[in-house]
Amino acid sequence: MNKPCCAACADHSKEMKAFDAYLKERAQLIEKNLAKFTAKIPNAPKILTDAMDYSLQAGGKRVRPILALATAEAFGKKAADVMPAACALEMLHTYSLIHDDLPCMDNDDLRRGKPTNHKVFGEDLSLLAGDALLTYVFEVFAQNGKIKSVGAENTLNALQHFAHLAGASGMVGGQTADVYAEGMGTQEAASARAEKIQKTSKKLAGKTLHYFLLPQSVKETTPENVLLYIHANKTGALIRASVETGALLAGVKGADLKHIQKYAECIGLVFQIVDDILDVTASAKQLGKSNSDAQNGKLTFVSLYGLEGSRKHAQLLIAKAQKALDSLKTARRKNLAPLYCMAEFFKTRTY
Repeated sequence: MNKPCCAACADHSKEMKAFDAYLKERAQLIEKNLAKFTAKIPNAPKILTDAMDYSLQAGGKRVRPILALATAEAFGKKAADVMPAACALEMLHTYSLIHDDLPCMDNDDLRRGKPTNHKVFGEDLSLLAGDALLTYVFEVFAQNGKIKSVGAENTLNALQHFAHLAGASGMVGGQTADVYAEGMGTQEAASARAEKIQKTSKKLAGKTLHYFLLPQSVKETTPENVLLYIHANKTGALIRASVETGALLAGVKGADLKHIQKYAECIGLVFQIVDDILDVTASAKQLGKSNSDAQNGKLTFVSLYGLEGSRKHAQLLIAKAQKALDSLKTARRKNLAPLYCMAEFFKTRTY
């Protein structure tokens, strides 16, 4: 490994090394608590809970629940204060991966270095395992209302925001646009899938591609607009939900809530941009999953802007995220280091 070239580089290297240890420690804490929650599911078929656990306990970076913990701690809470909601975030993420890997979606065979859920349990049980996790998410999240240092009002507020970002206005909406945008990464033509549906449904006959891809708030169906909508929602919405959950459970309001939301919005986009880069630069072994975007004709930052353009865009977003953190007034400065480092980690990660 090359030695740091100056004192500033040495300090940064030391900071990121400490952050790496923080990530590992927090991931272990999350996994310990996830196991406790899944062990408490009564009256469920064992094969169903096995399928849920297979994907939930398959490892991963656990960055979403860690973001919730780190944000709450930045505003004076303890990790234990927001642990149920943090675990719920990971359950929601896992359900989305199970469904995303199904043959009707991305049709992937590998996830986190292991066969995908449907390859082990079959498509029918995988669908049900995802459904069960999604439903259990809200039962687990609601338990945060019983923690006195957080309270029912903050929990309800956080849960409402979380559900909004997880559903049709967020992650699921982004997934929908992603499905219909297949092919736009290699050709600027109308979606063949949309055309097929139009032919079989009189109600949808004559609908434009915009109808299938974007909400009415987005005026033009350009590849750039579609890409930003997909990335901001399919992946970015859950990153935003993670940060917002930690902040709202800590009672953050006003200008600081807007600043932390801006931070989350920026790093959420960075995460997906780097995913796009890794899909063409890293091996399936490094990623623990197949490089499926190109073969599926996915619309990505790399397909539109190239590798260098994508890297530059990520760097600009990191600067905006750090500026948002700099603007916080009520946060505890000594506790903000994990959020600064997480932004840098999102940009430089290799898996």
